[in-house]
Amino acid sequence: MRRLRLRELMLASVLLAGPVGAQSAPVHDLVYLGARAIDPETGLDAVRNIAVDGGKIVAVTEVPLKGRRTIDARGLIAAPGFIDLHSHATGQETAGYQAKDGVTTRLELEIGAYPVSDWYKARAGRELLNYGTSVGHTAVRYFLQKGGGAAGLAALRDPEALFSAAEIAQPIPDAVYGQLVPLLEQGLHDGAIGVGSGTQYAPGITHKEMLDVTRVAGRTRSCVFTHVRFGSLVEPGSTLESVQESIANAAIAKACVHVVHINSMAMSDAPLMVQLMREARERGIDVSTEFYPWDGSVDEIRSVIFDPGWEKRWGVRVGDLQSRSTGKRLTQAEFDALRSGSGDDGVIMHMNTEATLTALLQDPLVLVASDGGKIEGPNGHPRSAGTFARVLGHYVRETKALNWSDAIRKMALMPAQRLEGFVPSMRHKGRLQAGADADIVMFDPATVGARAVYGDAARYSEGFRYVMVNGVLVVDGGVLVPDVRPGRPILSGGKP
Repeated sequence: MRRLRLRELMLASVLLAGPVGAQSAPVHDLVYLGARAIDPETGLDAVRNIAVDGGKIVAVTEVPLKGRRTIDARGLIAAPGFIDLHSHATGQETAGYQAKDGVTTRLELEIGAYPVSDWYKARAGRELLNYGTSVGHTAVRYFLQKGGGAAGLAALRDPEALFSAAEIAQPIPDAVYGQLVPLLEQGLHDGAIGVGSGTQYAPGITHKEMLDVTRVAGRTRSCVFTHVRFGSLVEPGSTLESVQESIANAAIAKACVHVVHINSMAMSDAPLMVQLMREARERGIDVSTEFYPWDGSVDEIRSVIFDPGWEKRWGVRVGDLQSRSTGKRLTQAEFDALRSGSGDDGVIMHMNTEATLTALLQDPLVLVASDGGKIEGPNGHPRSAGTFARVLGHYVRETKALNWSDAIRKMALMPAQRLEGFVPSMRHKGRLQAGADADIVMFDPATVGARAVYGDAARYSEGFRYVMVNGVLVVDGGVLVPDVRPGRPILSGGKP
């Protein structure tokens, strides 16, 4: 009788407690319900609930989830946050434009920085987005040419001087050349993501020097991110020669070489350059490239780019140049005046066709990066505000050049995979999976798109409803969240 009574009491306690395990179901920090989740690595493209705890994704599942905050994501596409390998943007204003464009990680890899440790320290705890840099080959060589030490560091404080100084057209003096490699290696030790080389901007870089720089990447198992030596359709001094140099150096040094913005260096020959890279990769050479989905580049009329013969080299005419001051196309007289003057000489050079851009975007080797910079009013370049949304809105929804998954692959997974061999933290980015970092974007496929255009560049993209960086919302309901700084440093070599 006592035994029966005990069993009745136990049964009653279970019934009062409700279904078995109900009380043990976790309550997550944040849950997205009913999103169309796309993860290119696993091939997932289905409606799922997504749970976030701390800075990590802990579940992508059909199972109902509970959260301290729950967001109804029905009708939205959920994707891993976009990784911009080529961003010269700095400051919170430009970070806001990029966050509204779906970017959760922005990296300065083409030009890089020096000293690397100072660059990271200046940004610690202050960034909206994840951030990182390469060690700048161009900056290091200028540091040496200015005598190194305090004098060299003082010269680097003016970034404009770096690209206008007479020294960049000269080889590094023999007396200090031996310091180049150790300084680059120190930058990598300090966490730099490879070596950045603005080769065309520094005509004094010899072929031997560029090979030595590539050998640094080979020895350290990192990568060279290069603005190649020439942008030209005409030999000698053609883009073809530059790409061949990059491929040869990668083969000799057994190194990774990434050629930046192939669209603005090779113009109509860009698909041919990608074909050369593909043939090299088939032979075990680690070379890759990127493009941005706009037909124009930003240039300075008084730079070497517009030395005599520029029309044939770039395949354009004066009328293809658009003033960044007025937004109007130039006449020959206006070009001549700017070339010989001292005022604002910035132009946008329209040198690509839609067919070329589409061919590049559809090539499996080519990833997407913005080459964006500071938002400088309406006549700046729209790539700074709308690169990733333009891919989604124009090339996926409107022209159907890509599907959603392939576009997300090029903007999230492929950049992560390009780096993860020597940047361990990137193994947890570019994925929408349990265990990945909670860098997540949610966008409306019916409205996502770039609002920035030539002549009206300072406009936020539309359609991104939620953007999360390391588990913290930076865009909430389509609105930038004020006073949050969840961005973390991205460093090579396993540094925290």
